[in-house]
Amino acid sequence: MKKMDNRQVRIPGPKDQDITEHCRKFGIGPAEEKKLKKLLGHRAPLHEIQANAPTPQPKWR
Repeated sequence: MKKMDNRQVRIPGPKDQDITEHCRKFGIGPAEEKKLKKLLGHRAPLHEIQANAPTPQPKWR
């Protein structure tokens, strides 16, 4: 008889990102950064930050 290992595979969730670093990287202003911190806390998953961040202004040529 064959021995079967019945181990669960752990799939890690999304890693939390620092909101201050994200705002600095993408040029989000201090007022919007404050709103994001109030809404999400100091660290949040990237998809949450992107969903709640303002849309960037278009760059005209």
